Amino acid sequence: MTCFVSTLGFVTIGISSIARPHGDNYLIKTIQGLIDHTSDEDRHEIFVVIFLADFEEAAKSATLMELSNRFKEYIYQGFIRVILAPNEFYPALSNMKKKFGDNPQRIFWRSKQNVDFAFLMCYCHGLSQYYLHLEDDVLPVPSFYPKLRDFISSVKTPWPILDACFMGHLAKVYHANELENLAAFFYLMYDEMPVDWLIAFWRRIKYDRPYHQEFIFPPASLFQHIGSHSSFAENKGRDTEISREKYFDQYDLKYKGLNPPATVGSQMSSSYGHPQDAYNRGYGYFRTKNVKKDDFIIVQFTPAVSIRKVFVDTGSYIAPDDELKSAVLQASFNNKNEQHANANGMKTCTVFETIGNFLHGKVEVTLNENKTTSCLRVLVTQDQTHWVFFREIDVWQV
Repeated sequence: MTCFVSTLGFVTIGISSIARPHGDNYLIKTIQGLIDHTSDEDRHEIFVVIFLADFEEAAKSATLMELSNRFKEYIYQGFIRVILAPNEFYPALSNMKKKFGDNPQRIFWRSKQNVDFAFLMCYCHGLSQYYLHLEDDVLPVPSFYPKLRDFISSVKTPWPILDACFMGHLAKVYHANELENLAAFFYLMYDEMPVDWLIAFWRRIKYDRPYHQEFIFPPASLFQHIGSHSSFAENKGRDTEISREKYFDQYDLKYKGLNPPATVGSQMSSSYGHPQDAYNRGYGYFRTKNVKKDDFIIVQFTPAVSIRKVFVDTGSYIAPDDELKSAVLQASFNNKNEQHANANGMKTCTVFETIGNFLHGKVEVTLNENKTTSCLRVLVTQDQTHWVFFREIDVWQV
């Protein structure tokens, strides 16, 4: 039994899923991730619609039973809906035109996927203000829903699609009032080309220059791809590095404003934002150029704190080359002899220990919890030609 809510939601998350030939089942992890990273209040504004798109009744029944057993409470509340399609909804999926050198098995798979998406979008029309089409093998970032709301509200020009992930069609946001037209487009073109190509054409059709950017990303992806095997049997296993999102906020400490009180400064000039923005609550960041050896960002705690972990991340899909290439993370522990007053009379840290090295633009360090830390410093160790996008500084207190 399902309790359907009649009020219009903010977003409907649509997921089309079929059993994978290798036996991998990512759907349960995906749904559990959505539950784990939403609050009761969030779920009043979200609908999750799962379309079980297998033609084989046994596979469909097994997944339906598992979803019912694991998520009965959320199905009853109306947060999760599980839908099935009659076979009559599908056009002919045999003897289709050959294109792109695809064999009949691939043509069947990609054509059926287009129709699957069309059915799901038809159902989701009218449920909410926005529609997020999500693959069945992803995990959300912590606080993904408020981040999604912030991302949507940050785009001030008209848009046809927002890209909540960088890769393929893992997570695309649409205006829900466009779903009927988009579904009709997929259904009409179902045997012409793969769905990601159709999405690209849809974007061009709706592209209203000069207002629409070709892609619109958040600073980092809102979902991480976890699947290693495609739903198409002939696809080879994916390279886990290539198929993962490069920029992904695995923590939400900074976003939620849970860092300890501190003053953040730098002698580097600002191209956007301020050093404090990379530390304070929300989506703020600090972007700078002409980065030279011995440039730094310093975090001075007021008062000194006991720290168990520090994480600093640079780079972004807004500026994908702007990672910090060569730097170290340093700490100044609470020793009054190692602090001197500056021109304003404030005590500043002067003696630092290196506690970690940046790799691929980020550093994560666990500290001795028995020590009290007065300052942290990111110190650049080589000149770099690219700008630097300081996206996130997270500090966990003991």
